[in-house]
Amino acid sequence: MEYNELFDVIKNRWCSREEIKALGAYLGGPDWILMSAASIVTYKGVKETGISKCLERAGTDKKNIRKEIFGLIKTIRDTRDSRSLKYFKCGRRSYGACYPLIADKSIFGFVFMCGLEKKLTKDLGKIFTTITDAFVRDSRRNFDLEEANENIRPRAVALSTVHTLHRLMTSALDLNELLPRIARLSLQVIKANRCSIKLVDKKRKALIPKTTIDLRKEKTKLKKVQIGKYAPGRAVKKGGPVRSKNYLAVPMIDEDVVGVITLYDKFEDKEFTLPDQEIMKTLAEQAAVAIKNAQLYKEQADLTTSSIKCIARLLQNRPHGTQRAEASFGKLISIIGPKFKMNEREILMLQYAAMLHDAGQIGIPERVLMKKGELTGNEYDIIKKHPMTGAAILSKFKPLKPIVPIILYHHERFDGKGYPKGLKGKDIPLAARMLAVISVFEVLITEKPYRKARPLNNAIKEIRNSAGKQFDPAIVQALCEAINRKDVRKLLDKELGVR
Repeated sequence: MEYNELFDVIKNRWCSREEIKALGAYLGGPDWILMSAASIVTYKGVKETGISKCLERAGTDKKNIRKEIFGLIKTIRDTRDSRSLKYFKCGRRSYGACYPLIADKSIFGFVFMCGLEKKLTKDLGKIFTTITDAFVRDSRRNFDLEEANENIRPRAVALSTVHTLHRLMTSALDLNELLPRIARLSLQVIKANRCSIKLVDKKRKALIPKTTIDLRKEKTKLKKVQIGKYAPGRAVKKGGPVRSKNYLAVPMIDEDVVGVITLYDKFEDKEFTLPDQEIMKTLAEQAAVAIKNAQLYKEQADLTTSSIKCIARLLQNRPHGTQRAEASFGKLISIIGPKFKMNEREILMLQYAAMLHDAGQIGIPERVLMKKGELTGNEYDIIKKHPMTGAAILSKFKPLKPIVPIILYHHERFDGKGYPKGLKGKDIPLAARMLAVISVFEVLITEKPYRKARPLNNAIKEIRNSAGKQFDPAIVQALCEAINRKDVRKLLDKELGVR
């Protein structure tokens, strides 16, 4: 503990202490002077405490002030040696008292009471020393509590941060969603005005800006930073935090440096502190794990998407295959899904299902798929098996297991007359009801080897006429609203040439 800090606390609060005010009023308003033990007990050191002004008020002429200060120096030394209350002459008609401030058996200062009409009685002296000792004890206890709080707070905040980040890691696997959340959490914990997150690009030996949250009126643009330059670059090169009054840069490390979180401008122009740095180190460690998980998830998702596109292309290249409008139908799903409270993963799985809903047709003979006339009963029975075939094939691919029920039931009808199970209404999974509408719409507006594509308005009319029979009316309505959007129409025109 720094005794200088404790002395400053006592000096600043001395005259506002109720016991001191009461004692001073009883004694007729003496002058109080506090002197740090760190001060050199010399003529100049004592005079700088302001004691000379007290002596002047007590009637000491300027010629005798020097003499009385040297006398006071002796009293201070006597007080220090005896650790007890000592008196000194304060002018021609008054007295002063000197008492040491003691903590941990160490004297860290002295208190002077000047301008007394006479020396204190034994009882009043005891009251004064007891009040002073109690004040020192209370101040020391409060000082220790504040110091303990300063040490505990970063740990408490760090624990809370770990818990919050754990929830982020399990709920956000998309970097575009995860990084802004980490930035907002950093600002909230440290109470700063701006947070920037940059990720390492090893090939370019640079930090690429990924997100920034700026609460100030004048926003700062994101820019690339070379490793080793500026606070973020130096933190990455050093492999440890870089801190100044106005910024704090902390690298995110998980085996290698993943990136860096940089905070700027704390609230109320406060400086970034060591506790801030410790909190951010904990946060950065957890953030690095979360980012690595998100990057691995993206790699896996990209691999899955590539595999799906490869399968879809193989199906498309069969003789009965047709051009697929992946972007258009992906867009339609991304618009319709949120209206039915589907989350991002559910929407992604539906998009995968839309690309692979005909996978089961691989087991259907080409003559049946290419037939222009009506199907025979036996041929229709063959067709009805394709959802189960597709579901069986895709169930072997672990990342695609969530789409198996969608594929299996997307030929069920809302009125219960579909296949393979004859499910009805909301017994049919929501995603399968959606795919039922979207896949038929796709069939209507794309050209087949055995028939031409329908005009867009005719396709919409046919879909509307089937609402409540083949399709869920709410999904039909959502689809029609989405199709009427300009951005969707533009995509359909670009991919299929339909308006």
